[in-house]
Amino acid sequence: AAAADARTAAAELGGVYRTRCEEAAEPDEASCPALKKASEAASDAATTAADVSKLVTGQNGELNTLSTHLAAFQKQAENLAQRAPNLESDLEKAVKDVNALNTGAQKVAKGAVALHTGLGNARTGSADLNTGMGKLKTGAENLDGGLFRLGDGSAELAQGLNDGVEKIPDYDKKDRDARTDVMADPVKLASKSLHAAPNYGTGFAPYFIPLSLWVGAMVAYMIIQPLNKRALSTGASAWRIAFAGWLPVAAIGILQVGALMAVLHWGLGLEMARSAGTIAFLALVTCCFASIVQWLNACFGAAGRILVLVVLMLQLTSAGGTYPVQTSPGFFGAIHPYLPMTYVVEGLRRLITGGPLGPVWLGCAVLGAFTVGALALTAFTARRKQVWSLSRLHPELSL
Repeated sequence: AAAADARTAAAELGGVYRTRCEEAAEPDEASCPALKKASEAASDAATTAADVSKLVTGQNGELNTLSTHLAAFQKQAENLAQRAPNLESDLEKAVKDVNALNTGAQKVAKGAVALHTGLGNARTGSADLNTGMGKLKTGAENLDGGLFRLGDGSAELAQGLNDGVEKIPDYDKKDRDARTDVMADPVKLASKSLHAAPNYGTGFAPYFIPLSLWVGAMVAYMIIQPLNKRALSTGASAWRIAFAGWLPVAAIGILQVGALMAVLHWGLGLEMARSAGTIAFLALVTCCFASIVQWLNACFGAAGRILVLVVLMLQLTSAGGTYPVQTSPGFFGAIHPYLPMTYVVEGLRRLITGGPLGPVWLGCAVLGAFTVGALALTAFTARRKQVWSLSRLHPELSL
């Protein structure tokens, strides 16, 4: 209908243009150009309307669909227009949700790695469990066999106990009491002392007697010259000079032994198992001590008196006269066999309280060796002192 109206209007406008401008005797020059353009425009519009009418013809369904889509689009556009003010906050929330989703995805990834590792460990553990189950199976089989053997052994034990019960004697009260006493005191302790000393004085006598003899020799050589100066100046034999200085002190020592033993025996009640042997042994002891003290004084002079005291202290601490030397420090145990008083104490114990004489004979041999050795050293010292020097003529120290 619109296309037909457009053609009619274009035809009328074309008729007006022909009447006024082409067919008129005096065309209106002012309006004719405008009418011509309007006529041409109307003709073009009619042509376009015809074309559109042809194009639209048969497309009503598609236009209806398009109209529906445009209506839906209009609604969505209205919804979008309504949400436009909140679009920024919605976008921020969406970004936060995306970040949270990303963090969760990372945790899931880490959990997946841990799960992978755990699965590996579980695989290894399952292998170990499989091995352990195999061992458990073997152990169970062994246990089963052992239980059977244990059952057999229990039966044998029961049978043996039954047999043992039948063999147990039926003791009466007297026998039970006797066997109870044996079980309560199975061992009877019996002690017996060999060569016991009757008192502490007798037990300590072998220790203090040689001490007094050593002190007696030391005091004697404070009074008597160890080497006679006149004999040294006359050129006498060295051995003669040594004996001349030793014999007086040895004689005094023997007298000291007699006096000492008399006081100990009759004054203090000392009983000796072998009295004669004790006196003879002590005579050898005092001769030995006199020779040692003589050599120390002759060789070292005034310093020799200090050495006499030092040797005495070493002998007292290592002789074992009070307690066994094994309870002393190792140093005293080391010098114990090399000092004469060790053998004197052991010998006197056998002579005073009794016992085998082996230590006595050993002591005599050792003391004799010490005596001869000390006299030889004294003779050697006398030989040296027969050669006079300025230091001997003017000694730096004299007591």
